Amino acid sequence: MKTLKCVVVGCGDHANRFIYPALHTMAGIELAAVCARTSAHAEENRRRHGVERAYTDFREMFRQEKPDAAVIVGPPQLHYEAGLACVEAGIPFFIEKPLGADYAQARELTAAAAAAGVPGQVGFMMRHSAVGQQIRFHAVQEQLVCGTVRYFTSGPYRSDEIYGMPGRSDADFLRRYLMVQAVHPVNLAASLLGEIVEVTPQVTFHGENIIVNITLRDTAGRRMNAVLHTLVAPGYGNLQFKTELFFASRAMLFTDAFHSLDFYSGEATEAASCRHWQFAPFGSQLVQMGYGPELEYFFDSIRTGRREPGLTTLEDGLNTMLILDEVIRIFSLTE
Repeated sequence: MKTLKCVVVGCGDHANRFIYPALHTMAGIELAAVCARTSAHAEENRRRHGVERAYTDFREMFRQEKPDAAVIVGPPQLHYEAGLACVEAGIPFFIEKPLGADYAQARELTAAAAAAGVPGQVGFMMRHSAVGQQIRFHAVQEQLVCGTVRYFTSGPYRSDEIYGMPGRSDADFLRRYLMVQAVHPVNLAASLLGEIVEVTPQVTFHGENIIVNITLRDTAGRRMNAVLHTLVAPGYGNLQFKTELFFASRAMLFTDAFHSLDFYSGEATEAASCRHWQFAPFGSQLVQMGYGPELEYFFDSIRTGRREPGLTTLEDGLNTMLILDEVIRIFSLTE
């Protein structure tokens, strides 16, 4: 296996909880340098992760290190700026969602990478999670009719001091929530459809909280709903994540968070069965939630030059950003 020299831009909470631990489990990866906004933070993370060099300027890091790959984890604006710097330097890159602070930035980054022939991947870990791979396996085998992804969370999305996305209006709150958190279930729902031709949102503000229902329809008439709710709170939490899919064969699929899946065949006989899948309790949380597999997929694609079309590519992320942009546009017309 070829060893890949990797650098990381970002040393925040998400990176330290999930991305660095996943990188440390991987064979064939040399973690050469880290970059943070301040020298103190960069040095702290250099020592924490046993890395030789630390930087405060990602462009300088790219020039000095000449890595095989870069991993970018931070606010949306950083994803866009560091992603463009990777394109300019010809470095394959993995960026956390979203691709930028808005659809325009995401489109520019995607177009630049395509023109330069630089591969990029977006961190939609739900698609790479153990249960996400099970969903995909059954969706390929069956003909989907409709379904729902339910995703209820908590977080400080009313604050305009996070993510580098200012603004205190309801529209600003909606934009932050959609781009930073709800982008995950929307991406999962969209991945189960073909070309999407209709986006129908319903947005309800309930005190400090927000409830969003997004219905997606593709050219074949199949529909997926993303039912989203966030409880405004100081801390982050995934309160509920469930998927329900219904197929033309009358088969049904139900998931419970990242833990388990039940698949009911469409046979209306006494012999009809339910197939139950459950993630082993001794398994790695990084694998269960998809952080390990998504990075493994990224590095394997660099080594082999092969990428599965649509699987959390920049184009896939851009299509999701377009859906969210349409939700925000329609909401703005009702204010």
